Amino acid sequence: MAKGDDLMIAGQGEIDTDAKGHYVRPTLFDDVPADHPLAQEEIFGPVQVLIPFKDETEAVRIANSTDYGLVAGIWTRDGARQLRLAKALKSGQVFINNYGAGGGVELPFGGVGKSGHGREKGFEALYGFSTLKTVAAWHG
Repeated sequence: MAKGDDLMIAGQGEIDTDAKGHYVRPTLFDDVPADHPLAQEEIFGPVQVLIPFKDETEAVRIANSTDYGLVAGIWTRDGARQLRLAKALKSGQVFINNYGAGGGVELPFGGVGKSGHGREKGFEALYGFSTLKTVAAWHG
């Protein structure tokens, strides 16, 4: 990939074009515009983008500006901010001061928007295999 391509313009990362096989070197892109495809699409691989923000409100706006919402991460010591951001982020899972596997089989997993619907694991997953029926009878 040439450095003039759109992907390289997005940040300062280096693409290893000499890698053999199916290996992709971890890449960090900084100062990525919030509307750039790197910030708007789900990229599965060792790729991360950094988007600067001025305050909490702008951070939430940027995070929620994508059509995807599988997992979000928050790092802050402020307990009130942790819960406020977790509630405001449109994401299927939110990790606070950690990031990784979403727990055991009891913790529901799934996304919002184009990241999917429904849940795997936990009791929430069982709802996909059942149908709710309401029966209202009047005995008067």
